[in-house]
Parts: sequence; C-alpha cells; structure tokens
Amino acid sequence: MAKQCCTFEHTADLGLSARADSLAELLEALGEGLAAEICPSEQVRPAQVREAEARSEDGEALAVDFLVEVMNAIQVDRFMVHHISAQAGEWHVRAELHGEPYDADRHAIDREVKAVTYHALRIERVEGRWQGEVILDL
Repeated sequence: MAKQCCTFEHTADLGLSARADSLAELLEALGEGLAAEICPSEQVRPAQVREAEARSEDGEALAVDFLVEVMNAIQVDRFMVHHISAQAGEWHVRAELHGEPYDADRHAIDREVKAVTYHALRIERVEGRWQGEVILDL
C-alpha cells in the first residue's frame, strides 16, 4: 500500500490522518493533505520545484517542523503545491515541493491554516508501516 491521507473533524480545527510504507511517504502524504486543504491540487500545475527541509529530535517534532515549512511555502511565499517528493532519514527530511506561484485567476484558496499543532499529535511505526495524525488550527 502506498501513501494515503484523509481529514477528520476536530472542534473548530481540522485533522489530517495518514498512513504510508515509509516515514518519507508519511510526510509527503501529510504535506500534500495540508496543501490540498489550502488550495486543491487539481488547480495546481507541477511546473516548478522548491526545496524544503526539516530536522528534529523525534518523529512528532519532525512532522510539525516539516508541515510548517510546507505551510510557509504556500501561505507566506504563495507557492501552491501540487505534490511532494521526500527523502527522510533519522528525524530529518529533505523534500521537493512541486507546484507553481499563486495565480488568482486559477487558484482558489479554500482556507487559511493558522498553525500546525502538537495537540493529539501522533507519528508512529505500527507493524512495519508508518501512521500519523496532526491537528491544524484554522
């Protein structure tokens, strides 16, 4: 099974839940899930590549740090993300964000994400597969 990500409701916030065969794929899935909540990926062309990198002391901190990098690329630098290709090591990830600069005529911003939270954060390896949940503050 390859990577997958879905959302779940959480009071006034939004949760992302993902499963993948590797830590890199899990981070890709969570990053793509976050990006799609801001601007649907079908509106974005993978015309350019930007790099993103994060290093932390554990899986949970790595996921938050990486998702903040993705969120900043989208919301601060206005780089809409179509998909992500990542390589991960021991609590380190280096990724390519495939997408394009924001174009008001083609990109609908569905929602703003205020923060990636540590509330109910879970990144773990279970029976050889990676799974994780993260809550986004909207």
